[in-house]
Formats: sequence, structure tokens, C-alpha cells
Amino acid sequence: MRRWCYVEPGDDWQPVKHVMTEVDILATYYPYWCEQMRKVHKEDQISEQNCIDDWVVVHWAWEDQS
Repeated sequence: MRRWCYVEPGDDWQPVKHVMTEVDILATYYPYWCEQMRKVHKEDQISEQNCIDDWVVVHWAWEDQS
């Protein structure tokens, strides 16, 4: 199972690294992402892999190699 990392500022503006599995990404992002894709009439592009690819770009994420 692939895992993805991204960084965002914490409460004290110090960087906080987050790690999410593809299962986690799909559970939290896929429903919203599908809805947005339907709103712009891109139903033909809806797939789990396209969702993950989009999430990676939006979060400037990289694959966890550990």
C-alpha cells in the first residue's frame, strides 16, 4: 500500500509532516472530489487513481519511501 507525505504549518507555524495511505485519501477526499468533477461535467475522468493523482498535486505530496 502506497503512503503519501505532505507538510503544512502547525499552530506555531512550524512545519508538520502528515502521512496518509491511499485508502485514507480515498476515504476522506474521493466523495468530495467526485462531486466537484461532476459539477464541471468531467464524469468520464472519475477514477480512484485520478483522485489520488489530484490529491497529490493539491497537497504537494511525495511518496513515502520508508
